[in-house]
Amino acid sequence: MTLTRESVILITICALDLLTTLFLIGTNVALEGNPIMGFYLNYGIGAFVAIKLALIVLPIFIAEWSKQYRPQFVRLMLRATIAAYVGVYLGLFLAINVGAMAQAAEYEPEPRETQLHFVP
Repeated sequence: MTLTRESVILITICALDLLTTLFLIGTNVALEGNPIMGFYLNYGIGAFVAIKLALIVLPIFIAEWSKQYRPQFVRLMLRATIAAYVGVYLGLFLAINVGAMAQAAEYEPEPRETQLHFVP
């Protein structure tokens, strides 16, 4: 069984999402935005990765198996899934980060004027 181009793209997107999430969580820069995945993250990185991989591999397997019966439908659904995944990811990323940046700007103290002192 060969993977469709759409499946490869979807696997790549999901893998990049997983890697960036692990990096950002590991460096304490971000928290998991998905409450369901956040639940599994409470059980550790291993559980989080296992669930994330299962949620990538199982649907791709089902889609690839199904393409022998309805190839056009499967290709259309994979393309719709790619668009939805990227759209939701970007929407949440922007909503969370733009909101956080706006809050940070509200509470940021005004810059002080710096005076240079020269020592003779």
